[in-house]
Amino acid sequence: MQVRLLNSREEALGKDTQAYWKTDNNTIYQVDGSKSFHFDRVFHSNETTKNVYEETVTATGKTYTMMGSQEYLGVTPTAIHDTLQKIKKFPDREFLLRVSYMEIYNETITDLHCDAQKMKPLIIWEDFNRNAYVADLIEVVYT
Repeated sequence: MQVRLLNSREEALGKDTQAYWKTDNNTIYQVDGSKSFHFDRVFHSNETTKNVYEETVTATGKTYTMMGSQEYLGVTPTAIHDTLQKIKKFPDREFLLRVSYMEIYNETITDLHCDAQKMKPLIIWEDFNRNAYVADLIEVVYT
């Protein structure tokens, strides 16, 4: 379940905006009490994408959370920035940076580096050491 921020039209309504869902103690529940869902962690609208990133909560599938905006970096640019900052601390070392991008949606894994015409669902495998990997996932080397 994903809960979004109010859009500009809803914000303009102010206190007259009708809420159907509320959150409390990592539970999202319908105001009329008919349904509730408990989660390990619920992020509220007053929390930043940085909070989400720092607590390593992922897989929300929300473009805004992953990419962010001009004002607020999302999870992906924040991870790239942090990685590059760590590399800069070791100017005498050489690094090989390989990046893969995949999307998991409705239990289907898609390679985001792959041309749309060549896209195919990917599969998670385990090697003999029980390390998980995604077969045929494209790795791009950045220099």
